[in-house]
Amino acid sequence: MKTGSAVIVILVILGILLTSGCTDNETSEKTTDVITVGIMGPYTGAAADYGIAVKNGAMLAFNESNMPNIQVVTKDTMSEPKEAATAMNKLISIDNVQAVIGDLIPAATLAAAPIAEQNKVIMISPASTSTEISNAGDYIFRTVRADDRHGIFSAKTMNNAGYTKLALLYTNDQYGNGLATTITEEFTTLGGEVVANETYQAGSSDMRKQLTKIKNAGPEVVYIISNAPESSVALLSQLTNMGIEADIYGSEGLKDASILELGSSVEGVTIVSVSPESEEFKQKYIEAYGKKAPLFAAQAYDAATAIIMAIEQGATNGEEIKNVLYEIEFDGASGHITFDEKGDIEEGYVLVQVRNGAFVTLES
Repeated sequence: MKTGSAVIVILVILGILLTSGCTDNETSEKTTDVITVGIMGPYTGAAADYGIAVKNGAMLAFNESNMPNIQVVTKDTMSEPKEAATAMNKLISIDNVQAVIGDLIPAATLAAAPIAEQNKVIMISPASTSTEISNAGDYIFRTVRADDRHGIFSAKTMNNAGYTKLALLYTNDQYGNGLATTITEEFTTLGGEVVANETYQAGSSDMRKQLTKIKNAGPEVVYIISNAPESSVALLSQLTNMGIEADIYGSEGLKDASILELGSSVEGVTIVSVSPESEEFKQKYIEAYGKKAPLFAAQAYDAATAIIMAIEQGATNGEEIKNVLYEIEFDGASGHITFDEKGDIEEGYVLVQVRNGAFVTLES
């Protein structure tokens, strides 16, 4: 081969190699573009148990997905509205998230929602039940049912059981007030009477003053609305010690293993709860974390699953994820998931009762 020809051949080969290298790099960059998802909630404070459960449930789904282009960042909000707004701003401006799972307490969720909506970032709450969230925006979703459905179901359940005199004891916050209002309206519409209406601060441990008023009112049934395990335990313990003989119903905040430690005093307590997690999810959670799945872990798993499904279908930003979310449908860890035009899901509630020291789902 002549020297000139050899040089030309070498240059051609080098050109091919260099061109191939650029193509591979471009393809690699294209396929490994990172989509950041945030998880925000109370990892400290009165609702920390729920916040950690949500983080664990969501991470279980992300870890199972084995998708290297999803990066997860977390922010502690203590379920305080101001902290939630700050967390959302940081997630968007610093971490460049396209979707966020959280928050839990309605006031915190509603404080962060306008920021997510304005920046076209998806927000899926696995726990906030306030009816106001239904109108929070096109980018705001949830994998838990709204208070109006919860309240109507609760009131009808107690009415069908034959109760006519109801006492309400609930947290003095957006969640407690909203749910109590719906229960009151529906129960009285059905012909019942609310003989006592008492509030307490979330995280409180002394409700004897409120319980004295309830005892004097002579209710047939007491409905407790709680969103902190410590308050639930204190309240149930004091209720028993004060000799209040009414039957006890309550919101899903009572469905925590800590109340079972009260023993026979909580036997027969009936809880209106979100749909129970699937057996498959229960086992997955135990294998991953060495304990039973707490409340809202399954709803967080489903929120993460919905985001993963959208990304698998090619969505790369908040707007694209939103468009997919309105179309997807799947059987999740917490039930059947499909979002309506307001980002809400339609599935109903179930009754869970304490029997022989365990939570037992009652047949509908």
